Amino acid sequence: MSSTRDYFWFRLFKTRGIGPKLLVSVAKILEAENLNPEMLPLNQSGLSVQFPKLAEILKGKMWEEDREKISAEYEQLKRQNIDIIYPGHSDFPPQLLDISPILFVRGQKKRLRSDSIAIVGARNVSDKGVRITRNLATDLVGKGINIVSGYAEGVDAEAHLSALEADGTTTVVLSDGIKQLRQKSAFKKFNWDRDVLAVSQYDPDTTRSAWNSIERNQLLCALSKAVVVIESGPERDTQGKMSGTFITAKAALDLNLPLFVVNPNCLDNPPKGNETLIALGGYSLDPVNGAEVITKHLHSP
Repeated sequence: MSSTRDYFWFRLFKTRGIGPKLLVSVAKILEAENLNPEMLPLNQSGLSVQFPKLAEILKGKMWEEDREKISAEYEQLKRQNIDIIYPGHSDFPPQLLDISPILFVRGQKKRLRSDSIAIVGARNVSDKGVRITRNLATDLVGKGINIVSGYAEGVDAEAHLSALEADGTTTVVLSDGIKQLRQKSAFKKFNWDRDVLAVSQYDPDTTRSAWNSIERNQLLCALSKAVVVIESGPERDTQGKMSGTFITAKAALDLNLPLFVVNPNCLDNPPKGNETLIALGGYSLDPVNGAEVITKHLHSP
């Protein structure tokens, strides 16, 4: 089959021995030498002569994999309207290069570069936390913001649904493969092709795991211009279990993203995690005028 750019990157992604770091190395070489995949020789010897740096990375890897199997998988993705986003693609956000060089998406690809805010929080969110989530997401949509979250129960689902109910858009960042995506019943009435972008950094057949959920949080942050925490438990509970919300918030701080944390005193049972995250550098957020504060901060010099 013809060596299109997305197929080239899919082949690299599926090739044993080529992980994210090598994918980044290939991307940087192609950019530095102003190369397109279509320009590369289709054999190892030709590649070694013309592009020795690439040849060294791909030696013994790209030319030995099961091309027929990979080609079949690629064609299946295309039939399912799943797109591959890679370095150099017009919709690839450059800040993702060292986080996730390959993305699998379904929906409006342009949402990857929208003005987006992530809203995250506990699965067992309080009733007041639900109201704050829904009001904040609705208000942000009114200001032209795309809402990003992780599609879990609780705050994530409320943020996604509120954005859609307000005739806005939302990005669902998955912790499993894109082929594992299932529309939850509350979401089925909305136009997914138009208003929802689903994103995964994992092999399309990957099933959910706790580690993937943690790793996914960095991508969720990197797709956003700021992160909002509604309710967070402590970094670890009394059983030693880590809080996904707390981990996401710390990832935002590590990426130097603005982190807004609902003031714990605005909630009926002030969450310990909220208090700690504010102490670590998060902005204390009064939800009454939350959307105004967030967007004003983003647009300030």
